[in-house]
Amino acid sequence: MATNNVHEGLGFVRFVLVWSSLSPVFLLWSIRGVDAVADYIWIPLCLLFFALPSAILLIIFWRSRSSKNVKTVEIETARDQREHLLTYLFAMLIPLFDANLGGMRDVVAVAFALLFVMFLFWHMRLHYMNLIFALCGYRIYTVEAKPGIGGQERQSSRMGTYVVISKRQYLPESSALTGYRLGGNVLVDEANDRSAV
Repeated sequence: MATNNVHEGLGFVRFVLVWSSLSPVFLLWSIRGVDAVADYIWIPLCLLFFALPSAILLIIFWRSRSSKNVKTVEIETARDQREHLLTYLFAMLIPLFDANLGGMRDVVAVAFALLFVMFLFWHMRLHYMNLIFALCGYRIYTVEAKPGIGGQERQSSRMGTYVVISKRQYLPESSALTGYRLGGNVLVDEANDRSAV
């Protein structure tokens, strides 16, 4: 029996996207250091939290590409998240970096604040570009789209919100986009698949 519901699926990939967008904080914290934790523990821990989300996304992408797990959607609207970049930098990264990390209680309090911010970003579907992907020329788009371009899915009037990672300068409206499914309505644009992400 066909259904018109648009399911987001697993939210884990969206959470990793949020985590990866905030990962520069860990890189800055590793440079800054804290008095409460020895450098030989603090620096590797921060570097792990900086690199881990990118590694997870790459593994999921390679598995999706090797299994040819693709989805085609019809774009209604596409927004480049760069318009929110200044808000992101000044509202999130700078205050988190500038937070007092003098004692262990300060470190725990800031860690909980970071988790709270990550949850809010995840819950409100705010995704910003991963630093490593951005250096490779990728952009992140929030796309409102119909879930398919043919068959019964095409007849559905329900719209879905997708996160699309692409090297394109813009995503044209009223066009079809095929992407590798990472989970939770996160797609990597197949059109730019000439090399690994």
